Amino acid sequence: MKKVPKELIREVQSYNCVLFTGSGITTEQKYSRESFLDHICKECKYPKKKKLISFPEVMQYYCEKVDNNRKNRLIREIIEWIEDYSAEGERNRVATMFYRYIARIPYLKTIVTTNWDPFCERTLNILVPMVEDQDIPFWDENKRQVLKIHGCVTRPQTIIATLDDYEKCMQDRARGAVFTRLRDLMATKTFIFAGFSIGDPDFQLIYDEVISNLGEFRRGSWVIDPSPNDRTISEWEKRGVKIINISGITFARDLVTKFEKEKVIPAIDLIAEFSEQRERIVQIHMETSKKQDTSGGFASSMYQDGLLHAIEEIVQMGLLGRLMDDFKAKLNEYSTYLERCRRRVEYLGKKGKGKELEIGGLYTEIAYASGWIEPLMRFISNNKRDIPAYFNPISLKPVNKPVYFY
Repeated sequence: MKKVPKELIREVQSYNCVLFTGSGITTEQKYSRESFLDHICKECKYPKKKKLISFPEVMQYYCEKVDNNRKNRLIREIIEWIEDYSAEGERNRVATMFYRYIARIPYLKTIVTTNWDPFCERTLNILVPMVEDQDIPFWDENKRQVLKIHGCVTRPQTIIATLDDYEKCMQDRARGAVFTRLRDLMATKTFIFAGFSIGDPDFQLIYDEVISNLGEFRRGSWVIDPSPNDRTISEWEKRGVKIINISGITFARDLVTKFEKEKVIPAIDLIAEFSEQRERIVQIHMETSKKQDTSGGFASSMYQDGLLHAIEEIVQMGLLGRLMDDFKAKLNEYSTYLERCRRRVEYLGKKGKGKELEIGGLYTEIAYASGWIEPLMRFISNNKRDIPAYFNPISLKPVNKPVYFY
């Protein structure tokens, strides 16, 4: 197995790459069951002597022989197939593993996929994938985007599977907003294909559909393939396609490991540690809430609110591809706010009586902001020790033991 080339890593870190995924990294991994293609061949009694030319041809044959040239039964087969992977369990963990790694890589902002399953957008916490032309106006360059060029199982009418579907797609793409967006990406970004076998005729079909029509102006592309042969490698490299002999999951994991070591993204064990800290603070917070009628109990409760909100965001941000610089920016934001509150308290204290209500409100803000700052500082410095769970309303600082008085 090869390592990910430094040249490609530089391209990724420059936000110059688009990930293009196929079913080989979700439902079609070779581990314990037949492929969807094999399943359909069996269901329609596809002639064993008939040459398997391409995936859409087999889907077309199924519709003609099983459903009187309609597509309803094929769509139902697709839905049932994907449902088997959607329930929580081993199949779902395997089908989403690749995207869980990709979710942590902030440099891969756009994912194009031919997959019908919803695992990419769900794992990356993307509410609206780009499936139909009317979705494109909601494209946001500041967020991650998923472009699904062969439809989605959650919108059955959009699924492209048969030869007829492909032909209609090829006719419509010149004027369609989805393919206009795809052409823009092809002209400006380096594509990384994962979940395809480079020797498969279906990859040739996909490549011709999305890349080759740009001619001499197209950028180079990469294919992640764990089992290419020398002949296909030579043939594709002549066309400007570079092959990396590595599995999709290994590719994604190696990128994550490299960025963790460089400390540009948080390490997964640190994220897990803070997730455990959250459970600890929740338990203490429930106990502290019984003491809110004391000044110490109320201050600790406000502080713990800040802790829990901060830790929840730390874990979520860490799993969804945020840079360590983003955490530092958040720390700076709350540190600035805390300092402003402290200065205001000091100023009002010099004013004398009549400002007690405002000062009391500021004390609450100081406790809450301190709750944000404490875990952020520890997260950035890789400090895995228990976070102080209480707040002293006199010293206005986090403490390890509760301070209760009226």
